[in-house]
Amino acid sequence: MERFNLEGDRFWKRLLLFGLFLNVVVCFTSDLGLDTQVKMAVDENGALPWGDLRPEVPGQSDPDDGGQRVVLPLYDLPEVAIKSLALLTFVGLIACLYKWQGVRSAAVMSLSPAMIFSVGRGYEEVYLATFSILSLLLMTGVLSKSRTFLQVFCGGVFFMSMAYSKGFTDSQGVFVGALFLTALVMLWRRTLLNKSKFTHWMHRPHKVGMAVSVSVAATMFLFGVLQVNPTLGIIADQPFRFMTALFFSVIDVVFLFILFGMAMWPFVMPVMRVIRDVEDPSVAMIAGYISGLLTAIVVYVAALWTYESSLWGANWPGVIWTMGNNGRYATMLFLPCIVLLHQLRKQVEIPTYDVPLSALKGVALTVILLLPLSMLAAFHGQTMWTDEASAVMDLEQGDHFLLVCEDTLGMHWLYTFHAPLEADEMNITGHWRSIDSNWNSDLNSTLEHVETLVVSPDVKFTPEGWILQHSGEADLLNGNGEWRVLTRNEPQAFLSA
Repeated sequence: MERFNLEGDRFWKRLLLFGLFLNVVVCFTSDLGLDTQVKMAVDENGALPWGDLRPEVPGQSDPDDGGQRVVLPLYDLPEVAIKSLALLTFVGLIACLYKWQGVRSAAVMSLSPAMIFSVGRGYEEVYLATFSILSLLLMTGVLSKSRTFLQVFCGGVFFMSMAYSKGFTDSQGVFVGALFLTALVMLWRRTLLNKSKFTHWMHRPHKVGMAVSVSVAATMFLFGVLQVNPTLGIIADQPFRFMTALFFSVIDVVFLFILFGMAMWPFVMPVMRVIRDVEDPSVAMIAGYISGLLTAIVVYVAALWTYESSLWGANWPGVIWTMGNNGRYATMLFLPCIVLLHQLRKQVEIPTYDVPLSALKGVALTVILLLPLSMLAAFHGQTMWTDEASAVMDLEQGDHFLLVCEDTLGMHWLYTFHAPLEADEMNITGHWRSIDSNWNSDLNSTLEHVETLVVSPDVKFTPEGWILQHSGEADLLNGNGEWRVLTRNEPQAFLSA
């Protein structure tokens, strides 16, 4: 570490430029993510044309049940536009952070492996980060105290836009939720004006943070017990597995993606030492905001792991490795945490990213340790063997095909064929069956109209009456092995005759 001038800006400017370079590179090296390709397939009615991701009958798709999903309008755009918009938004965030705070915080954010991962795959993390910081600044009044009601309402809209981005609510829900949040924040501020002994705790950041965290957790658990949402409903259905997932979720979200992934661990002890002595309602609101969002992310990720693993019949807790990248949702807290450090520093002497003091070497060492992960995320990106399979499938207008692969993310993999096959224009219908289903029998009954079969590297069996058309090798990160495209040996009409 002595070889680098960590206190000078040159070292950090080079890191910042390298981080921006990696974010550009990943747009060329990475395919769009599984979730992104699913959202691109959603039609104008909010339905998925080849069936919902969570079919009622496990192990098989149902094109007649497309479900109902809310997605950002940007997913109507082609791949290059989705990646370009994500990259430009991220560069805009970095530019604002650089101007407001400095080069060090901007460099750390630009090199975040989770952000590079998300930009290349077209995920919403960059938009969630934007909505999160705008919501915080407007609802807490950090930027301005004027036009309070309008400012708080706009903050509420941005907050609810995070829920909209993840499909938890529709446009009407955004408006209603924003009104509710505005009323809550205005009531909070009015209560603060009383200055009684009963409201003194509302000036203490650590107490507000704990109160909001407990309230959010209790609300989500209550929603689970009442089965308000299928994902949260798993809390009541499988409480033991959920509690196990909650433990791993804390490790994933808090320790891996925040403390290490955001190089935030050097600030933990300095903040802990001083935050109990701080009395400031604005800092308290910021602490409550961060604590509430963090709690919601941890509980949601744990519930999501539990619910999806139950649907897929996946090995537990091995499926956590498959879904561990869900911890990337925590990136929306990076900018709010910078605001918290900035506001705390106005009260007491503590390190921040751009005034690091004793935290300088810790931050620099963490960023350097993250560099291999950042470069891997950028230069390797995500590859899909289904791209190659789609290119060699000889499908015509109105054709059907069947994908056979394991349950885990099976429906997600099905939708990776949608855009490459130009399914909407060609009126092509895709079907999915789990390896463990009776897919071979279905080919001669419910799927007798299917003339093309695609099997993942996990499938070694070749059904009778089918011949190999094309094959290829999946890379190591996609399970390795040979994928195959097969066609019927004779036309189904001839066999029926």
